[in-house]
Amino acid sequence: MTPTLNFVDHLLALGRKYQEVGRFTDAETVLGRLTTFPELPAATAEEAQSRLAELHMRCRKYARARRCLAAALAHRPDNARYHLLMATALQADDRGDLQRADEHYLRSLELDPKQVKCQSDSGLLAVRLGRTEEGLARLRLAVEQGPGDMEALRKLVKGLRLAGRGDGARAAIRAGLFCNPRNSRFRKLWQDYQFTQLRRKQQTERRARRVEAPGHPVLLPFLRSFTEAPAAALPDTLRLDGPATVAPPHAPRTVRRPDQRHVQ
Repeated sequence: MTPTLNFVDHLLALGRKYQEVGRFTDAETVLGRLTTFPELPAATAEEAQSRLAELHMRCRKYARARRCLAAALAHRPDNARYHLLMATALQADDRGDLQRADEHYLRSLELDPKQVKCQSDSGLLAVRLGRTEEGLARLRLAVEQGPGDMEALRKLVKGLRLAGRGDGARAAIRAGLFCNPRNSRFRKLWQDYQFTQLRRKQQTERRARRVEAPGHPVLLPFLRSFTEAPAAALPDTLRLDGPATVAPPHAPRTVRRPDQRHVQ
């Protein structure tokens, strides 16, 4: 092996180690330097680009991540994980292309249909793109593939809400809680759902009262006005006492020493 290849392997191993131990800035520097070398071995170039893409996505540099993923896919176009990362980078960026993201999700599922996260993310995106039934089918399939996966259930509930199916969301949460009765995260999801529903109900009632009485103050239902108090709680008579003077201070108390004698 030539010294150049030894140096390339050393940089790749160093960048891999930095990323694994959480030194992400150092890992990005080393791997970025490695990708500038000409005529890298295909496997080395692919790993360096994929690791750089992960680092860029961690810092929300989605445009750079897409460029690295495009280079990695050029080496291995049949890698399901790269397609999933590309779809995520496209969807997370405000300037991303949702249609392309959907295509990469579908391609990733074709290569590996048992990806729970990919099923959930692609289903939620399909609902947002207007393909409601197709998206909900993927979301339900993700929950079936991962019955203990909290994120899969959360995304199913979100998709059902976006589709305007509150009863289905409630049933999905209760089913997940039934299958995981001792999981505190599932109980918290149920409690958060109940709280959200109650808050939406109160907001709807408040808006309805504003429409019925525009321009007038709205009294919230849990408040009680003074006029609504029972008659027994009100005083029968009103006292018209005049202002009283402040009591004078107490006289200082004389303390007798033991050696003092009482003289009569």
